[in-house]
Amino acid sequence: MIEETATVVDATPDHIWVEARARSACSSCGTQDSCATSSVSKLFGMRRQQLRLPNQFASSVGEQVIIGVEDQVMVTASLAAYILPVVLMIVAAIAADIYGMSDKQQAIVALLGLLLGLFGAGVLTSNRLMQRYFQPQLLRKITPHPQPLSLKGRGEQEFLLQEIPHERS
Repeated sequence: MIEETATVVDATPDHIWVEARARSACSSCGTQDSCATSSVSKLFGMRRQQLRLPNQFASSVGEQVIIGVEDQVMVTASLAAYILPVVLMIVAAIAADIYGMSDKQQAIVALLGLLLGLFGAGVLTSNRLMQRYFQPQLLRKITPHPQPLSLKGRGEQEFLLQEIPHERS
């Protein structure tokens, strides 16, 4: 499961709207200071994306939550977005070649195949059933870390106590 932290920006008893910052791959790269691609990424800034999810944990505005998408969903979305258009472009170009079209005509038919693949990917992912399949899931709230308690003993030494959260199995 691919997980991301999001902030609740609006809430009703039934639904919440969460906002997650879209990050580029450059944000985790060690050579981002000397990379031209990173400079271009910084120029366009970070995009914010809002999603509507069921409010199953009674979340309120300002809380941090974890949202997630199953790995299989990401693979399916990648196949629809990248593979389908390219495959249709190649099939269209091969068909144009078999029919003996000129190079210019083959290029136009290949471009039409690519556009048909992009349109098909959009249609495939836009119906209600697939939208539910691609919808991220609200996994859990992020609980804030408790503040340490300071206690002074007899010898004026300071003891710090911190509650250690334990996970349930």
